[in-house]
Amino acid sequence: MGISIEFASPDIFYALACFTYIIVGITCGIIRWCHMCQPYDKQADFFYPARRQVTFYFAATILQFPYILCPHDADLWFYVRSFGIIYYPMCAAMMFHRYFRLGHGNRNWLSRFKFSISIGLLVVLMLLSLFHTDDTFSRNQLVWECVMGGISLLLTMDFVIEGRWLNHQIDNYHTQNYSNDSDFPYAFAKKVIYQPLGCFLLMWIVFLTDSRMIKMIVDLLLAAWMLIILCMILHPNRMIHSAEVKEKMGKLEAESLQLVQKEAEETENQVIAEDMVEGEKGTSMKTERQIQPEEWDTVKQEVLTIVSRRYLEPSLKRVEVIGDVRKSTHSLAGKFITEIGFYQLVNAFRIRHYEQLIQDAPAAMSQEMAAEKCGFKNRWALSNARKRMKDFDYSLIEKYL
Repeated sequence: MGISIEFASPDIFYALACFTYIIVGITCGIIRWCHMCQPYDKQADFFYPARRQVTFYFAATILQFPYILCPHDADLWFYVRSFGIIYYPMCAAMMFHRYFRLGHGNRNWLSRFKFSISIGLLVVLMLLSLFHTDDTFSRNQLVWECVMGGISLLLTMDFVIEGRWLNHQIDNYHTQNYSNDSDFPYAFAKKVIYQPLGCFLLMWIVFLTDSRMIKMIVDLLLAAWMLIILCMILHPNRMIHSAEVKEKMGKLEAESLQLVQKEAEETENQVIAEDMVEGEKGTSMKTERQIQPEEWDTVKQEVLTIVSRRYLEPSLKRVEVIGDVRKSTHSLAGKFITEIGFYQLVNAFRIRHYEQLIQDAPAAMSQEMAAEKCGFKNRWALSNARKRMKDFDYSLIEKYL
């Protein structure tokens, strides 16, 4: 690589854009590492489990620094093109894994191994570009492009696997706690999953077009994106300007408090039960088994009755239904709802109501209006519910309609 301070006119802009991208990345990394709220900073690794990974994600942009010194060099240009399609899938998979799979020991080892291989590959590419003078990559460019593209696809597949698993977890949490697809946690979580794919697409555009001009534009976009991401990480509430979303966040906090209080009560009751005389434990367990079917039917009827009264509420939540059940049967009610699925249970009533309404309603009533009258937020929510519930057994709810 021949380093020169005499840039051709376009090269200075390419270098400045990349320099901006690197400076923003390093600055964001420093802020992310240093900024912690008290008293959580005393146990940073526990309260900020992905702090190291996010800091690295920001700071590793410095690996593109050689490109600033000589943006017209063919080997350095190939290295920088390849950097994005390796770096971003690797970092995204690593951070998703760190946030959501903390308890999976074997997968943690595998994740660290893949990270080490990927970052090692980038360092080797950078060193070859800097110190090898025989046009290492440009002489066999097509071969190297196929190699880098193949490695990138493998890393992207790893991210897709993590994303599919996380999507399943989100979907399961949503269907067990919320009755509408457009409720805030579900919609927000979906954005978190699909946002990295947009970044991958930008990197592939740079790689395939072989255009320094597009690379310059992407660098500036990513610099702005990193600042937004950092602000969302450090001050999530300040990034939410909508009054409606703020209200929903307040409700979520109240629900979380209710759940914590309920879990505390259940734990206390469990401790009291465990302190009973050992000789009576076996007898009580047998009695419980004898009356369980009867209790189950009672709780089942109670839950279905409550849902039949409240299913017209568009944002009905699991915690609200369980809150209406007798306190002594909260646990059994939760088991019954989990077995059926809260989303399925509530929307079964709504779909049956909609079908009856369409039969009896005047011709002037639109699908949108009918769906809203039945508890759906819009006709798309109705359509999604029908797709999800093709195999639902409606005989469970017929006598409660």
